[in-house]
Amino acid sequence: MEIIRDASELRGAILQRRLAGDSVGFVPTMGFLHGGQLSLVERAKDENGCVVVSSFVNPNEFSMLDEATRTPRNTEHDLALLEQATTDIAFLPEVATVFPPDDRTRVTVEGLTRQLEGASRPGHLDGLTTVMLKLINLVGPARLYLGQKHAQQVVLLRRLLRDLFLNVELVVCPTVRANDGLALSSANAQLSIEERHAATCLYTALTTAKQAYERGERSAEVLRARMTDAIEAEPMARLDYLSVADAHTLAELQRVTGPALALVAVWIGRTRLTDNMPLAWDVA
Repeated sequence: MEIIRDASELRGAILQRRLAGDSVGFVPTMGFLHGGQLSLVERAKDENGCVVVSSFVNPNEFSMLDEATRTPRNTEHDLALLEQATTDIAFLPEVATVFPPDDRTRVTVEGLTRQLEGASRPGHLDGLTTVMLKLINLVGPARLYLGQKHAQQVVLLRRLLRDLFLNVELVVCPTVRANDGLALSSANAQLSIEERHAATCLYTALTTAKQAYERGERSAEVLRARMTDAIEAEPMARLDYLSVADAHTLAELQRVTGPALALVAVWIGRTRLTDNMPLAWDVA
């Protein structure tokens, strides 16, 4: 596995792989890797001759509420996991590599970066889209791999790729969960044993909404009420937001008549957790 920190070196290494006939799969991460992210690497290995995994957190662009900004870094552990997963290139740029001192350009996806996560963490999603466009331009992948765990990011990046005519296939992989339903996340490492148990209320809320939908409930207001009840039943949980939204636009729904998402963000102690579940469709 090549470990690269320089942008020009990255481009040179990827060019060599392309000349050898390899397609490039790209898995962007913010480090502190877990099984969910490694499942993306595995999928990318199955579908490409070369897999690039980035690890980058820009403290100037990501809100301090973001789970990754408070999670301790463990680069050696991450690299060992990537080596075991037979990753071809690990890209670990410094902030100045991605955002030079004279950088002035930011990317906004109108109508999608101000709601849900954008409302709770102003500026976070603009930072995300900007970073992702920069990384995509540096890597030049044939395929970009994201987890359904970050549903709003998936919607944003699908729109970004389409609107800017980027010739990149977006591959969305199902959320990887623990046995109790909690979505794997770097934030989970911050939870105490008691908090970890309380955090399952997110999965309970989402499955309650999905089961109600499958039994024929189509009122988004009723589905949101069922989710609210499940969260409020957990004393340690503090609700940030919940939503039943159109799966393509993230517009809040009155009735579920097509592909939709149930989404929730909850504080458990000092840790903020997010999760979602598709309604009326399945993630491949």
